[in-house]
Amino acid sequence: MTMIEFSNYLISTSTSESVKNYLEIFFPKGINFNPPLLTFYKDNIEGYYNFFITQKNAVFLPNWLSEIIQIFGNQHINITTLRTIQEWTFGFLNKFRILCEIRAALWWWLMFNPYQQPFNTLRILTEWYLTALTGIFPIIIGIDIGPTVAITALGVLLDLLNRLVFTMPYLPSEGEKFSIASLEQLDNPALADLMTKIGEDVIVFRYLPSLWYKYPIPDSLRQYWYNKKPEILEYFLKNYGNLGIDFLPDGILQAEYENRINNVNLITSHIDFDNILTNLIVSIDQFTEVYNKIFVV
Repeated sequence: MTMIEFSNYLISTSTSESVKNYLEIFFPKGINFNPPLLTFYKDNIEGYYNFFITQKNAVFLPNWLSEIIQIFGNQHINITTLRTIQEWTFGFLNKFRILCEIRAALWWWLMFNPYQQPFNTLRILTEWYLTALTGIFPIIIGIDIGPTVAITALGVLLDLLNRLVFTMPYLPSEGEKFSIASLEQLDNPALADLMTKIGEDVIVFRYLPSLWYKYPIPDSLRQYWYNKKPEILEYFLKNYGNLGIDFLPDGILQAEYENRINNVNLITSHIDFDNILTNLIVSIDQFTEVYNKIFVV
């Protein structure tokens, strides 16, 4: 029987709020940062780092970029740093989009001199971006649609950031998609029962991550298993110990290797080299005697 434990993971959840005062009418907060919810689970079959997401329009990194971040960026299990960068980038671009919208609106109000403060600062901060597409798109009814396209592009980028999912320690392509109609294909009854209750399509990441076949598992993670989570280490050794993957920390493996070397040296030191040399000399003498009898007249 499969026993499953679930836990939800979400760095930041923001809900939409209504406008509370007149200041927020002229200085809106913009889009709320509300990334997809990751639900982690563990059981005695699929392991300890499994999770699933229910957002249908989730956005994933390319496999090659996710691999670079995990291997060279040392972001394997804990994605808190990545989520923080994602949220900070989202907040920065969101504020920049608001400034661009205010600057674009001021183009229609000729009573505001864009070269006087504080409008000049606003112009310097935003006009380089708003006018970047000027001349690329045709002017319609005397209106340059370049700034509109630029602001729209910011909105699209914000939407992608808001739906971006980090799949560490898995690659995005390892996700298995299951719809409500295809849950009978899911080989985990407890998980299938939960999906039925949720009533949404899911993408499941489970079993041993493919990068752990291709690259060594980070030693810090193996030390964590060995010192604090022996049940995780026991699971991997039991289910994947025959694959030639090092699940033990480097220090333990090095000590085991040195112990084997010492045992070999100890056995070698007990060999009687004097007897070996004597037997070798006797064998050579016997060969010489036979040779002389046959070939020497």
